[in-house]
Amino acid sequence: MTKWLFALYVLAAHQAASAQEIISNHSHSEAAQHNIKTATTLALIPGVGQAYNKKYWKIPIVWGVIGGAGYYYVDLDNDFKTYKGILELIVDQPALTTLTDLENYAPELFIDVPSPFYQSTASGVANEAIGYMDALRTQREYAFFGIVGVYILSILDANIDAHLYDFNVNDDLSIAPSIIPSYSKMLTGGIPAVKLTLSLP
Repeated sequence: MTKWLFALYVLAAHQAASAQEIISNHSHSEAAQHNIKTATTLALIPGVGQAYNKKYWKIPIVWGVIGGAGYYYVDLDNDFKTYKGILELIVDQPALTTLTDLENYAPELFIDVPSPFYQSTASGVANEAIGYMDALRTQREYAFFGIVGVYILSILDANIDAHLYDFNVNDDLSIAPSIIPSYSKMLTGGIPAVKLTLSLP
């Protein structure tokens, strides 16, 4: 009888070890399939690295921020080109000496002007156009660096998520605060205290 019990014990231990090895091999193969270099490389296309890491909720954020900054950059660039066209007109047509002459000669240039001109002479309009162009150039550079910054952050985000892909976030890992009574020799009542309990799986 003892031999049979011992044989059953050895068989059960062998089955448990085999099951543990299968689970371990499965987890390692899954981690091996999720390659950090692949995630970083795919992140060169905005949102694809996040999709590879199964962080789908981050994709519209990446697209939205890059798309919004890109739209802002294009809008600023169009305004810059509008003022540049007016400045080129003043240089190419020195006979046009007033703002009215300029507007009558090329009305299509002044339709899309985001800010009106307050000077009435051509030279005054040229100075205003240069000022607007300087401000737009600065804002356009900020928008460009914003696009590049968000693009780089999206790549770093995909890389970090790939590193943490198989990180243990089990619910058994928790900190449970609780109040326990603490008795003192001088006091008859309990003194409230705080105990932090860390439960490991």
